[in-house]
Amino acid sequence: MVQPVQITLGVLAMLIIAALPLLIMVGFDALIGRYDETLRESGIQRISQPLKERREHRRNVRALKHQVGVPIERLGADLRRLRELIRHSEHASATQQAALRQAYDRVLIETCAMLDLPHHLDLPTEGLERDIERLRVEAMLEGHGIVISNIRRHGQNA
Repeated sequence: MVQPVQITLGVLAMLIIAALPLLIMVGFDALIGRYDETLRESGIQRISQPLKERREHRRNVRALKHQVGVPIERLGADLRRLRELIRHSEHASATQQAALRQAYDRVLIETCAMLDLPHHLDLPTEGLERDIERLRVEAMLEGHGIVISNIRRHGQNA
């Protein structure tokens, strides 16, 4: 008959045989520094970081749902449309041409305000100075990724 002490020692031996390789691997990994980062971070940080990310994501989604102002894509489309109208307005009256340029300037100003870019279009200038400032602002906006001209560039598709 098998005694209870023999059963207990047998179970203990099997546990040692099964756990010994795992303990050796964990000990070696700890020795070479594999768990240093994990040990430095407390359990609270590992739990709170995903919570912070989810909270920030919800805040961003909420901000997108309640946007204030015109979307930047719409402003870019307005700039392209008004620029084309100005380009083909040589047979329009002077009043219509001036109104188109004022509308174009207002959209340029709004786009610059949205991107926090400096401009001098709100100053009372006319003629060549105003045209130069328009060109400077257009180049600055194109540099920030707003496509204003409909002209194809080398290597671009339609």
